[in-house]
Amino acid sequence: MRITIDADDAERARTAAAAAFARAVEAENALSDWQPTSDASRLPATAGAPTVVTGDLAAVLERSSAVQQATDGAFDPALGALTLLWRQARASGTPPTDAAIAEARERSGWSHVRWDGATREIAFNRDGVRLDFGGIAKGFAATEALRAIKRAGCLIALVSLAGDIACGAAPHGRAGWRVQVDSGVHGDAGCVLCLAHCALSTSGDCEQSMDVGGARITHIIDPLAAAPRRGHFAVTVVAPHGATADALATAIAARPTLMDRVDELRAALGPFEARLVTVDSNAEGRSTACVRATEGWTALVATDAPASAPSPAAAAPSSVHAGTSPSNR
Repeated sequence: MRITIDADDAERARTAAAAAFARAVEAENALSDWQPTSDASRLPATAGAPTVVTGDLAAVLERSSAVQQATDGAFDPALGALTLLWRQARASGTPPTDAAIAEARERSGWSHVRWDGATREIAFNRDGVRLDFGGIAKGFAATEALRAIKRAGCLIALVSLAGDIACGAAPHGRAGWRVQVDSGVHGDAGCVLCLAHCALSTSGDCEQSMDVGGARITHIIDPLAAAPRRGHFAVTVVAPHGATADALATAIAARPTLMDRVDELRAALGPFEARLVTVDSNAEGRSTACVRATEGWTALVATDAPASAPSPAAAAPSSVHAGTSPSNR
């Protein structure tokens, strides 16, 4: 996580940054499926009576439920058994067996979860269901870290957490924070955005993939197929809160046809803009990058962006690079 603060008081900025890092740790301790002591990991591993949850876990479960419903399951935080299986496969370089995939599929899916937002109670319908918030937690943590900075009295700040970015007020003398969007898809030049008071998340295959029988297998699970997405792609979403941006980027990456339902998704989840990059092949077998964006995306693009955006190392203090994240689901 990288924090940039534009402030006149250095001590206040240091205090605000420390509060942001502490807030991110709180979110990790609640939501991580890597830490056996996290709130999410300590949920019952067996079907049974409901468990009352609080804090960040309750907040993310509530938003996860809303996005899961709005996307008809394209976003699903209960795929932990499958994501763990394919995580181990990428680490070993060996694809899982059909039997292992079938067994993990039986323990995956939101249909096995009973969540009551009013009482904050969660229960599972079968044993062995694992929650994986890899597609929403970083966006949530980035925005909550930015809120901690604001509470400490620094309004002009940016939090960058891998592929998830939360922007506060614009730096002095600028219209917004300049964010270079790099899909990692060959043939896509990307773009530079000018952002303030919003969050951005990018999900794609650039950082994590494996080759299985000549096919490129990504780390993003398509809940309907209960299998990883294939091919080259990247999705960037801008929304008021990082949890929404992160979850929608994951959902659209898993099911690109959601770009046809933008108005419906906005009605259910609030405003957002999205940019989808895929690779199309013509009759001659040549591949080209295909870019599709929502109607409001152009308004986010920096009007003074250079033809070739600066690299992260050369970027100005009010610039940041956003690419595909190695820990997005």
